[in-house]
Amino acid sequence: MNHWTLQGKTAIVTGASKGIGKATTEELLGHGAEVLFLARSENLIREAEAEFRAKGWRAYGLVADIGEEKGRLAVVEKVDALWGRLDILVNNVGTNIRKPTLEATAEDLQHVMDVNVGAAFDLCRRLYPFLKKDGGGSIINVASIAAMTGVMWTTGIYAMSKAAMNRMTQYLAVEWGKDSIRVNSVNPWFIQTARVERVLSIPEKVQQINQATPLGRVGEPEEVARVIAFLSMPASSYLTGLNVPVDGGFSQVGIL
Repeated sequence: MNHWTLQGKTAIVTGASKGIGKATTEELLGHGAEVLFLARSENLIREAEAEFRAKGWRAYGLVADIGEEKGRLAVVEKVDALWGRLDILVNNVGTNIRKPTLEATAEDLQHVMDVNVGAAFDLCRRLYPFLKKDGGGSIINVASIAAMTGVMWTTGIYAMSKAAMNRMTQYLAVEWGKDSIRVNSVNPWFIQTARVERVLSIPEKVQQINQATPLGRVGEPEEVARVIAFLSMPASSYLTGLNVPVDGGFSQVGIL
């Protein structure tokens, strides 16, 4: 048996129109999986779908907002129609409201928690029967290194939401282990994506980030995607409940 392939596997990637989500979709497809990938932007989803299918991959784009219940229901319906089962779920959707703590409102906190934690939690629950059906599967939650250590240039409510995602990961790993459903998270540091382009456009900040990172550079989306692919594979079959830093060593240095 080849433990380093996803041939015959089915997968979902949320927040997949760009950045880590799109890179993850491409990585999973490249290893042989069929992938349902989704985001809110119809133009970006259709462009990516055409790009992936031109390579002969079985990619299915879905325009949906999983921050809303109807979006999550659309995902479940599509999985049932496509496969009736599921092997891999990548919860990548995330949001942030960039305000200092003293300016953040209760509504800001609720929105970030609902999208970053609530939507992922609800999707896990709704897709549980599909993951369990063929003897188990793998859930990978995309959290943040801000969940594990102090990080400047983010927000308290964002860090709180991602810390909750890590704890959810650990709890579900324990509760669903009996069903052979593995649950892990990845915790990226600064990755070259549109979400942080404002910070990475400032040379002084990039220099600070590089100096605080043992590998001396910002990460690439594909580097996170490869870790997610590994956690999806049979090769990682005895790994569950992990919160994996994908941070070039930043979390081993200290607080920036």
